[in-house]
Amino acid sequence: MKKTILYLWLLCVTAFTSSNSPSPAAAFRPGKDRAVFFAVTTYQNGKLSNLQNPVKNARDIAAILKSRFGFDTEILENPTQDQIIKKLNDLTRLYARNEDGKHPSDGQLFLFFSGHGMSEDENGYFLPADADPAAPWQKGIAYEIWRPKINNINCRHILVALDACYSVRFDPDWKNKPDGQFRRPGEMTDSQRALANYETYKARVFFTSDNKEDQTPDRSNFAKKILEGLRSANATDGFLTSKQLFVNYVEGATPTPRAGTFGDDEPSSAFLLYDLSGAPKPAPVSATVNTEADDRAFEKARSRNTVEAYQDYLDVFPEGRHKTDCMAAMAVLKQNKPSETTIDNDLSTNLPADGFVFVKGGTFTMGCTSEQKDCGGDEKPTHQVTLSDFYISPYEVTQLQWKQVLGNNPSTASKDCDKCPVETVSWDDVQEFLQKLNAQNPGRNYRLPTEAEWEYAARGGNQTKGYLYSGSNDIGMVAWYPGNSGNKTQPVGQRKANELGLYDMSGNVREWCSDWHGGYSKTDQNNPIGPPTGENRVNRGGSFLVGAQVCRVSVRYLGKPSIRTKNTGFRLARSK
Repeated sequence: MKKTILYLWLLCVTAFTSSNSPSPAAAFRPGKDRAVFFAVTTYQNGKLSNLQNPVKNARDIAAILKSRFGFDTEILENPTQDQIIKKLNDLTRLYARNEDGKHPSDGQLFLFFSGHGMSEDENGYFLPADADPAAPWQKGIAYEIWRPKINNINCRHILVALDACYSVRFDPDWKNKPDGQFRRPGEMTDSQRALANYETYKARVFFTSDNKEDQTPDRSNFAKKILEGLRSANATDGFLTSKQLFVNYVEGATPTPRAGTFGDDEPSSAFLLYDLSGAPKPAPVSATVNTEADDRAFEKARSRNTVEAYQDYLDVFPEGRHKTDCMAAMAVLKQNKPSETTIDNDLSTNLPADGFVFVKGGTFTMGCTSEQKDCGGDEKPTHQVTLSDFYISPYEVTQLQWKQVLGNNPSTASKDCDKCPVETVSWDDVQEFLQKLNAQNPGRNYRLPTEAEWEYAARGGNQTKGYLYSGSNDIGMVAWYPGNSGNKTQPVGQRKANELGLYDMSGNVREWCSDWHGGYSKTDQNNPIGPPTGENRVNRGGSFLVGAQVCRVSVRYLGKPSIRTKNTGFRLARSK
């Protein structure tokens, strides 16, 4: 059993977004926001070394939150497990009832944990003053238990940050995010858009002091960067977003930190720190610091080389040193991006072009290839498949397109969202859709892709780079899944496309294929269409409801042709 003792201060926070208040002061006032700190420097059983900085860090951060951002603050010094649990349970009850009017759901809650931490058997723990490192599960505060409990506190705005060795384990999907970049559509420097989202979308945000299980020292550089940002940032719009705080300050800490979302986070949300000090706005940080953050953000954008990455840069540095280069790169990428007009196209009319992607045929290895990792038995054995040329839609069929053909909308996951994928449709329902669509478009011959065509296209066809998911090894870049979906479908085409320009093949909704389900054979196959009969039809791809492990391109699903689920839809293919 592997054990690692580590120093940790954990700053737990979660966020929700708001909209109708034109001024920050109207939305946030003294008494509405609070911060609670759990700081441990002295341990009771002699098995853990005492620390010097947790209480100091807590006091410093509490002071700036109180003086500049209007928080009521409380510090519990050297708390035991019982004291921490009692306080967290008290907060859960107080926010649920708001009995004294001081715990409103639209306020802000800032939780700060500072002390030793421990990693054991892939689990992470914060260690209270009475913790025993030989049995952390008895007296420790386990991330896996308390992350969802904090998420369920009825406070819309909570920010979660951890400064610790192996603090990355707070991220529920840390193994599947190699770069740990902060990707949060909708959190931006434009004050009107940020405020417009503030009451609409729920946010659950965390910062961790390491990105790849690095060591974090007692004298925390991560804490220093947070303090630098809270003290020095020029809140020109009257508030500071968590993205600005992370990119401009925290990201420059050593070791390289990570930011992300958890729990009930919704993609367009924002966490806003309102400057209520009433004092003149602080001067901008030094040109050297701004230049370093600017250059670092641009290099990250350039390494990703997507429209979304360059927009992330411009959100934080709207007049940055690399603005011209970003705009030029975005223009090239948009010019080369497959047409998105098919999202709005009425497929019931005989269009001269439907925007489908041409997939050059070829031979590939289907099933559990080496990069897929921990495959299920249904993905084996691997076998060689040769396919002819075909065409496939870059997007899943949308609710609008379904309504245009059949006149109804069966979707339940995200209702009345024209650009979201249609779902809650059975394989049999899709056959009715195809019959009517083809009657309205003679000669087009729309159909479902075969299972082999689907996997070949998801892997990138003859342009494949061998990714774990369709288009990347980072699930968050290419798919809507529980880590970023907000537990509902999202408009198609918003994540990064794969090598062929296809979107959402590893997430959003699973997709019906034409085949009956059957076991794989080792023999080579040409244009396979599956078994001649069966009980279940195949569907492929991840969805907004399933974890990253089952969003891999080789994962297979099956279902009776009559079954309807809220995370299953489809995309179209054709042979000519």
